[in-house]
Amino acid sequence: MNRPDLENACLPLLETVPGFRSLPREALRMIAGGCRERSATRDQVLCEKGQRLDGFYVLIEGRVKLAVLSSDGAERVLDIVLPGQTFAEAAAFLCEPYPLHAQALSDARLLHVRLPRVRRAMERWPEVAFRMLTLMAQCTQRLTADLEACCLHSAGQRVAGFLLREAETNRAAADQASLTLPAAKSVVASCLNVSPETFSRELHGLARRGLIEIERRQIRITSLTQLRALAGIDGPQWTATARWGRGPLAMGVQPS
Repeated sequence: MNRPDLENACLPLLETVPGFRSLPREALRMIAGGCRERSATRDQVLCEKGQRLDGFYVLIEGRVKLAVLSSDGAERVLDIVLPGQTFAEAAAFLCEPYPLHAQALSDARLLHVRLPRVRRAMERWPEVAFRMLTLMAQCTQRLTADLEACCLHSAGQRVAGFLLREAETNRAAADQASLTLPAAKSVVASCLNVSPETFSRELHGLARRGLIEIERRQIRITSLTQLRALAGIDGPQWTATARWGRGPLAMGVQPS
């Protein structure tokens, strides 16, 4: 596919991504000319640890997990990527091997954004450079918060913090919110660095207290105020937000 065709195919997709749609249209057009749309089936590996990348990914549809793998095959999930989010940009910009294992949790659509085009756009439009810097700075901030949670917070606090961060507020009831678990409970538990049994136990404990209601993967928070108080944590990173604002989950120490 030639450049005009790539621009026509990929530009509308880039314009749907919150992190990109505010950029100048000509900058987006230049970036789109170096994009490739990619489809993945459930469980398909997108990037392997040690792989050299010439660009990064934007997830359009589906779910992708980012994990570290041990030599004996053990897995620790570090993040669940949702539509509108990017991954692998740091390794691409640093020209270093990708340190994680990226795998589709469901059928997915992605854009592979080639770095040469992004660099050219950064040289011409400062807004592009600022956007890329912001993306990586936000990732660093979230990972720092996640590391703090894993090192200093109990399993119950981590589960409560996850619910608060994932939830979307209810406009009709300001102190209530709801969420859909972004993946199987075992995957979410790995993100939070707890065992699946501990994750289920903490959820049911919150339900017995009347703080949440659970229906399969659907969870309704009946009182954000009480859940924050129980968690003993505060700050914007633990506040219910719109779905696009969700960030990486917890990093790994030994599971609880």
